Amino acid sequence: MRTLVSHYVLNQVDDLRQQIQSLEQKYGMRYDQFDTYLHERSQLLVSGTLSDDERRTLGQVIMQEEDDWLDWKSSTELLESWLGLESETQV
Repeated sequence: MRTLVSHYVLNQVDDLRQQIQSLEQKYGMRYDQFDTYLHERSQLLVSGTLSDDERRTLGQVIMQEEDDWLDWKSSTELLESWLGLESETQV
């Protein structure tokens, strides 16, 4: 049973690492850098320095990026949880 649980945890860890790596490649940065980047872009959106068209376009892009941010954040947090379980289930 312990071996089955260990294999399951390892599969979850591998899947999450692949998801995180895919997002890192997509944006060319780590999660913490992307979090800062997205915050800065959101500030630009509300700064009032953009035209209506620019604000609308940027708003659409940010919405898509926020979806990725949420996936990335949850994958990162789940990976940390699974890694904690991995150490507990080593055979």
